[in-house]
Amino acid sequence: MKQSKSGKRGKGNAELPKRDNTYLRAVPIAIILLVLSLPSGSAQQIQITDIYSDIDMADITIHSKEQYSNLNLDADLIFNEKVISSKQLFINKITPDCEIIKVASWGVTNPKDGFYRARMTLSENSKVLETKYYNFSYGWQALPRIYIKDMIPDSRGVSVILSPSTTQYGSNPVLTDMEYMLIDGDTAIYHTTDSRISVVQATPLLEDWNIILENNHPYISRIKLRISSPQDAVIARSEGFTARDNAHITELYKDETGASVTVEGRSQVPFTGSLVFTVSKDGEIIEEIKEQSPILTSGDDETIEVTWSSRLGAGIYDLSVIVFGNDKDVLDKWDTIIEGKEDPYGHGQNESESTEPTQTPGFGIHLTVISILVMYLISGRIFHRNG
Repeated sequence: MKQSKSGKRGKGNAELPKRDNTYLRAVPIAIILLVLSLPSGSAQQIQITDIYSDIDMADITIHSKEQYSNLNLDADLIFNEKVISSKQLFINKITPDCEIIKVASWGVTNPKDGFYRARMTLSENSKVLETKYYNFSYGWQALPRIYIKDMIPDSRGVSVILSPSTTQYGSNPVLTDMEYMLIDGDTAIYHTTDSRISVVQATPLLEDWNIILENNHPYISRIKLRISSPQDAVIARSEGFTARDNAHITELYKDETGASVTVEGRSQVPFTGSLVFTVSKDGEIIEEIKEQSPILTSGDDETIEVTWSSRLGAGIYDLSVIVFGNDKDVLDKWDTIIEGKEDPYGHGQNESESTEPTQTPGFGIHLTVISILVMYLISGRIFHRNG
């Protein structure tokens, strides 16, 4: 038996084909040619670096090492192996060493509790560069350690109040990272992060937009909390708003000769409106002056001065200063009083007041007697000298 097995083994070895060295040399050459034939902008040069999704919205961060143009990002929301929402996002251009954040609003009505999957497919000219997934649950989440208690965005920035969760044993301090996004359409045009925010009690936060906004244009403010202890968790919230110009009066000085007003910009929409000064007395307008404001954005302030055409006489006057916005809408209004006093030099009195001095009875006679006496004394001195 042993000899038989040995014979078969030997026969099998004898029948093995000889190694073709030419074939082996051709294999690495073919691999090299295949690598060289790949496009220079391969999937390694552009990547989806981060995805977060909840039942309302997904944000996708894409980083590129090279320049790309005309990319498509297909976003699908999947539940029970069925696509229940799809969005196609377009990337016109991304420059080298740059990242962009795209946003997909799912628009799901009456969502069901369960597990969901967000699928992101990045492609160029119908060629898939990368596909990534993000899984999340809806309706079954564990109680968060921190809440977004309130959030109000506007044309200046976004105000947020964070609060730690409270149990029967009290509340525990939480450290969190906060991401702020300003979204125009399906693209984040502003993004910044505050790290290691300590939330011991209700904590107000404020982030101003540092970019110019368009008047009467809709935007979305999105914030994300990232908590790393005891386990990773993300909480997000989004609110929309319409950007509008805004400016308010902060200081006002006035007197009988004119007025001075300081106006502060309170929006990242450039304020190019005007101010109207109106002086009235007993319901009748005496003077109205319109002044164009310098261009203002958040934090800018300018002082505007006006001078009445003539000094206001004695009396009580009403002064109204109105700030009109870019769309001629009223942004702010200040009403005050000017207490006019007599000018000791008699300049600029109202026409209704007499400009002639009032003479006291008998004053003309006394003046004549004094004049005669002075002339007599002078003539006496001249006569005495001649003598």
